[in-house]
Amino acid sequence: MPPLRRGGQCSGQARTRTSLRSALLIYNDAQEDDHRVIRERLLHRGPLVSLARYDHPPDRPHRDPAEEVSSHHAVSFVERGRFTLHHRGRRWRMDTVTLFVTHPGLRYHCTHDGTIPDDVSFSVHYSPELVEDLESTIGRRWARRVPAAPLTNRLAYLRHRLAATPASGEAAMAATTLAGELLAELGGAATGSSRLFSPGQIARYTRRVEAAREMLRERYAQPHTLEGTARAVGMSPFHFSRVFRQMIGVPPHRYLVHARLKEAAWRLREGAGVTETCYATGFGNLSHFIRSFRRAYGVRPSRYRH
Repeated sequence: MPPLRRGGQCSGQARTRTSLRSALLIYNDAQEDDHRVIRERLLHRGPLVSLARYDHPPDRPHRDPAEEVSSHHAVSFVERGRFTLHHRGRRWRMDTVTLFVTHPGLRYHCTHDGTIPDDVSFSVHYSPELVEDLESTIGRRWARRVPAAPLTNRLAYLRHRLAATPASGEAAMAATTLAGELLAELGGAATGSSRLFSPGQIARYTRRVEAAREMLRERYAQPHTLEGTARAVGMSPFHFSRVFRQMIGVPPHRYLVHARLKEAAWRLREGAGVTETCYATGFGNLSHFIRSFRRAYGVRPSRYRH
C-alpha cells in the first residue's frame, strides 16, 4: 500500500531512515510498540511530481494503524497483492484493477489479511503547485468523492508511461505532463473535454507554442524540463503542456524526441557513429536512443547510416 502521509500509501506518523546509495526508505511509526513498516524506492523526484514504488520487507511483521491522514495529492496503482481501504464507513478491496486516490486531509485506514503483507504499489505524488496549475487550467477545483477508482484503459496507459519514464531519459519533461493528465482524468477533466479557445487565445497561444517549438528544435541537445520550457514562454507547466498538445498534436516531450531523432538521422547519414550521435543529440541513454530510433525509422541506427 502506498504511504499516504506524503499522499499515496499507508504510512501514518512515520519516521524515515534514508539510504542514499539505494534510494530506499524504511518507514517506521514513532511509537516503539507499533510495527508498521513500509519501504519506498524513489524512482523520480522533480519539483512538481515524484514517482515511487512501495512494498513491505518480507522479514518484518507489519501492524496497520487505526487511522491515517493524507497530506498530499497522490495516485497509487496496486501492482501486486491486495489490501482493504476504509473511509467513512465504506470499504474497497484495493487490487490491480483499483486505484487509490488521495488529497490533503483525507482520513482513512488500511487493513491487510496477514502480518507480512505482499502488496506492491506504484505511486505518483503531486506538489500543491501542480494541483493549483491543473485547477486553473480546467477552471474549477479538482475533487473526488471517494478515494478508490476503477482502472480503465486510459489510466492503465498513463501508469505504463509514467512507470517507464525514469529509465527512458524523458522524465524531466514527460513525468509532469503524464502525471497532470492522470490527475485530470481522475477529476473528470480529460483532455478531450476542453472548451474551444477564443480567437484572442488562439493568437496568444500560437505565439507561445511556436516560441517553444523553435527553442526545442534549435536547442535539441540541451536538457529540457517542462517547467523550464513553460516558464520561458510565460505559461504554467500543466497549462502549457495541454495547450501545446491540443495545438500541435503531441505533448512537448514527444516533440523534443522527434526533433532529436530528426537530427540524429541527419548525423548518421553524414557518417557519424551511433554512440557519438546518441549523446550529441541529447539522448542520455544509448539503449533508449536505439529503441526510439528503430520505432521511428524502422531500422537500428547502425544500419540506417549505410
